[in-house]
Amino acid sequence: MTAHHTWIVEDNTLYREAVLFALEPEESITCEAFHSAEAALQHLEKGAAAPQVILLDLDLPGMHGLEALRLFKLRAGQTHVLILTEFDDRPKVFQAISEGASGYLLKSSPIADISRGIREVMAGGAPLNARIAKMMLSTFNVIKPPAADGDLTGREREVLTLLARGMPKKQIAADMGVSYHTVDMHTRGIYKKLQVHNLSGAVSKALQNGLI
Repeated sequence: MTAHHTWIVEDNTLYREAVLFALEPEESITCEAFHSAEAALQHLEKGAAAPQVILLDLDLPGMHGLEALRLFKLRAGQTHVLILTEFDDRPKVFQAISEGASGYLLKSSPIADISRGIREVMAGGAPLNARIAKMMLSTFNVIKPPAADGDLTGREREVLTLLARGMPKKQIAADMGVSYHTVDMHTRGIYKKLQVHNLSGAVSKALQNGLI
């Protein structure tokens, strides 16, 4: 089993240690911890291999988490950044998603949700805290314009709808009776047509335009 290498960027020592302790028994996850965004970015600059997942707090000393998110996406574009924070207000949520965050989890959630979120994002999902997901859907239901086809095929819209629900690509493939490669091909087609680079961007744009 290949381990998902994960960085935790969190200034609260007690919470950081609690997360490390909770993830330690997970054979599929290995962790490194940093007390600030600057420390993590410096580690990258020194030649460290980029992790597969970063758990990023927003309210950090020095560089704010949203600024760090932009730099992580610039310097480690293949890394999935999961926001892990106390904040659930709309502006921060939507800015994080628009900046390329792959998911948004709250510290108030059970800590087991973190390991689940790491596995989910590595399987192609977009983990969102239930409260965050409900807030996003309720907001877009109010502001979205009349549905447009956006040049997406019916199959692409079906795949995107299932991805928006947090379903991993492997499960989508099984449910639709197609190969994983086919689902991945549809996903890449969706990204190209919507002019986005990740799943959170695709879901956000699709909701805004009434595509799902």
